[in-house]
Amino acid sequence: MDPEGFLAEVAAFNAAVRTDVPFDPTVKDGRSTTGLAVPKSHWANPLTRGPFLAFQVTCGVTFTFGGLRITPGAQVCGAEGPVLPGLFACGEIIGGLFYHNYPGGTGLTAGSVFGRIAGERAARAAAGAHG
Repeated sequence: MDPEGFLAEVAAFNAAVRTDVPFDPTVKDGRSTTGLAVPKSHWANPLTRGPFLAFQVTCGVTFTFGGLRITPGAQVCGAEGPVLPGLFACGEIIGGLFYHNYPGGTGLTAGSVFGRIAGERAARAAAGAHG
């Protein structure tokens, strides 16, 4: 970790907070930051009370909640509904399986299940196309 960089970032954030706007956690209060590369639009408060702890983190997207519509056979459907011949999909690109939230592990399960189906169907389609 870079302690000096962390403290500089906190100082820059604190200086950017619009303290002239009252803080109200019950509504979008407009208490924002100005001049930061990534602005905060509401509920900004200076970070003044320690102790501060820093952890190195990385971001990961499990999957999206929207994507290509597929059939149970992993065939991609066109915008108007008919199947697009020879086009199969699985994994993060497919949508329609979950809404709002999902049980842990189901993203990987869906990828495994539809990955196998898509792979088998694509292989069959390719073999049929070549003889």
